[in-house]
Amino acid sequence: MTTEQAARPTTIYLIPHTHWDREWYRPFQSFRMQLVDLVDRILDMLEADPDFAFTLDGQLATIDDYLEIRPEQAERIREHVRSGRLAIGPWQILMDEFLVSGETLVRNLEMGWRRAEDFGGPMRVGYLPDMFGHVAQMPQILRAAGLADAVVWRGIPAAINRHAFRWEAPDGSWVRAEYLPSGYGNAAGMFAVPDRLEAAADRFLDWARPWFGTDPVLAMYGTDHTAPVPELAALVSRLNEVHAASNMRIGTLADYIGQAPPLTPDDPCWRGELRAGARANVLMGVASARIDIKQAAGRAETLLERYAEPLTALHVSADAWPGAFLDLAWGKVIENSAHDSICGCSIDPVVDQVLVRFGEAEQIATTLTRRAALAAAGAVPRGSVAVLNPSPTPRAALVEAELLVPEDWAAVALELPDGSRIGTQEVARKEPLLFDEAMRGDQVDDLFRRFHGREIFDHAWNGYRIDGRTLTLEVDNDADPAWLDVDGLRAEVIAAMRAAPDDEWRVRVVARARRTLAASVPAPALGFTAVRAAEGDAGLAGAVRTTERSLANDLLTVEVEPSGTIRLVAVDGTEISGAGRIVDGGDYGDSYNYAPPTADTLVDEPSSVSVSMEADGPVISRLRISRTYDWPQGLLRDGSARTADVEPTEVVTTVELRAGEAFARFAVSFINHSDDHRVRFHVPVPRRADRSHAEGQFAVVERGLTGEGGYREEPLATFPAHGWVDAGGLGVLPDHIVEYELADGGAEMALTLLRSTGLISRNDNPYRQDPAGPEMAIPGAQMRGRHQVKFALFPHAGVWTDGGVADAAERYRHPFVWTAGAGAADAPWPPPLAGDEGLALEGDQVALSSLRRRSDGWLEARVVNLAADPRRAVVRGALTDAREASLRGEQGEALAVADGAVHLDLRPAEIRTIQLRRRETAAGKPDVLDASGPRQSA
Repeated sequence: MTTEQAARPTTIYLIPHTHWDREWYRPFQSFRMQLVDLVDRILDMLEADPDFAFTLDGQLATIDDYLEIRPEQAERIREHVRSGRLAIGPWQILMDEFLVSGETLVRNLEMGWRRAEDFGGPMRVGYLPDMFGHVAQMPQILRAAGLADAVVWRGIPAAINRHAFRWEAPDGSWVRAEYLPSGYGNAAGMFAVPDRLEAAADRFLDWARPWFGTDPVLAMYGTDHTAPVPELAALVSRLNEVHAASNMRIGTLADYIGQAPPLTPDDPCWRGELRAGARANVLMGVASARIDIKQAAGRAETLLERYAEPLTALHVSADAWPGAFLDLAWGKVIENSAHDSICGCSIDPVVDQVLVRFGEAEQIATTLTRRAALAAAGAVPRGSVAVLNPSPTPRAALVEAELLVPEDWAAVALELPDGSRIGTQEVARKEPLLFDEAMRGDQVDDLFRRFHGREIFDHAWNGYRIDGRTLTLEVDNDADPAWLDVDGLRAEVIAAMRAAPDDEWRVRVVARARRTLAASVPAPALGFTAVRAAEGDAGLAGAVRTTERSLANDLLTVEVEPSGTIRLVAVDGTEISGAGRIVDGGDYGDSYNYAPPTADTLVDEPSSVSVSMEADGPVISRLRISRTYDWPQGLLRDGSARTADVEPTEVVTTVELRAGEAFARFAVSFINHSDDHRVRFHVPVPRRADRSHAEGQFAVVERGLTGEGGYREEPLATFPAHGWVDAGGLGVLPDHIVEYELADGGAEMALTLLRSTGLISRNDNPYRQDPAGPEMAIPGAQMRGRHQVKFALFPHAGVWTDGGVADAAERYRHPFVWTAGAGAADAPWPPPLAGDEGLALEGDQVALSSLRRRSDGWLEARVVNLAADPRRAVVRGALTDAREASLRGEQGEALAVADGAVHLDLRPAEIRTIQLRRRETAAGKPDVLDASGPRQSA
């Protein structure tokens, strides 16, 4: 620093703001009352003093929540945003980045940006002040949305020693990242004592100098749920009069970023995710707190992203696009992505509301998926089944369909439209006799009281027969014929029985003979096919073979060991022994951080083991392993040890193998009666590994055996995985976000099944010095009651890129959808299936993140290159036009279309958004009054 620089006053940009946790240690409506008071004050201050400015926490939820109570204030807000003195957005809500899908991050930004434009536009800064770390692809997300700057706090490694650094995504995209040393409230107390402003400014500059040097200093004046003092502008003016070493300016965060000097080669650079605890707590335990929230999020996101939107876009006519319903569902998911909501670190009433919101999103997505399936089923004759594939690649998957099968058929196959046949496994046979009672002819009215229009016993009445004094009512799942004079039929039956009023009649309700058949059915990419029952045997490729304690197909062998653990052997020779060791240990931590008691007791030996076969067939087989453990009831009050009293707990693990699948499906279930403990599922890796690869938020990230600490928080190497995690030849395919650790020096993978804790934050948490929140009881977080966690294990040779891990995860996480054909019963077979075209994505390690219809009728697809090298992708499916698009959907340059396909050259780890127009096929509107619906495999 030169003498001239030292003498020059340091410019301090004072950013009045608040950090608004929408719901946390108080419920949403309670905090909203405080928010309304705050925004009322801010608007008054903006109008009273032209030198005042305010940054409203980067999330439009604050505006929406306020205007729902004060709708008449919208124009005042609009005026101040347009003036540049009130900064809003760009997010809809400040989210946790690791615990939601990449698509949820994009929709959050898209929704917030669009809403901000109603008021004059968003703050063009990627404001990320309190996320518990940052995902690797955030720089690319921001750049693709038109943002060149980020503001971050948690997760910054020790290698970053300046306030500004270059943050790169895996594809090479980068943003200028502004680091917030000491967090988003580094100047929150500067005006606490108005008559000592000069001393406060001296202390602040002494603190800031190592980070900012001669650069203007960013002073964040605000913290959780606080408003600035009304006389702030006057205090700043007074400070500038008495403090010659500084020149303080009030502005928005956008004002500060707008004047920030460009990065130089001397500024540090970081590539990838930010999860270090070197300078602030990253609170990694939230990945396993309240596992019920994570499961609900996984269901809602998957149904929206991979079922409701793409299947509706392709198989329902464009004029029936349910945009309002999808916006509502996405709004619920985004609302829940707030870090105090999705993390499970809030009071129990907040968690209750979070689960309701996810439930509503799931209901909408499920119903839209049903409607898309019904639209496709219109092209499939009644008596057969429509089967939809949600994947962008053609494949075969399990279908368990209920079909009309004559009782005298000894063997049944499924027939495809091309005439080929598939072997089946009978799962269930429907009892045709639903009702059989005697009644007098004059009691016929009692019979029809059981009817609701045409429906009786959840079936459709299709006709009747009378043989002497036996009345047989014929019913079925399908209304056949579709239109029936129910009143006329009813009158005929009543007349017949009343003609012999004193005679005893035998009344029977008989359903058509149906069987539930399991088969591995091939279907086109994002398209549909049809199957019908056919008499006779058919071959079954990759059939499952069983013994009392083993399952095997052509790709994988599964054996239950004497202790109840599992041995898996892949066809390539990769072997795992001892999979499924259940380890229960104490947890004296809180919702943010796991911490063991001083003297922990680990329980991993069962007191009893039993094995039985639940399903035994060539298509699907399943073993049930029951193990009983004596888990301590809880902890001693001082956290020194676990209690001597135990709760015998049965842990049931089912292991399922299907024909043609190279992975084993696991479901672990138990009723939790204990408090303050952690339950993990341990799997040895085939080859000791010093790193893991985990997929999530548009990237595959590499992680080591340790975390980076330094800020008084134990740097546990527990990490979240969204789509899958792989290490040493073991691929783990979860249903939802899972916390994992590559433990024992890289010898095994530990998956957290449950973490029970009773406090939001524990003041004396052994693994974290700073409280992360209030020490408030949250008894619901003890997670007592029934729990089930599902995932698959995939042993393979090589690394993830050549081991087929991403493909296995796609197959595991996205089961087929099927529903009864809704076309004419006498329609010819095979049916003409226009939907057979679907939409295919070709490319090694290239994934589909989203496919939806835009308001202008075009389709919008988002594809991701998961690989670390360039890849070529092809989108194929009767395309007529294609164009580039920004992440927010802004139209770009036209793309060449040849033979109904568009070719894309993707950078390493590139996220690419394109818009498509295709030759519309016979997509139709679903019969919304049809009460039947599709099913999915479990």
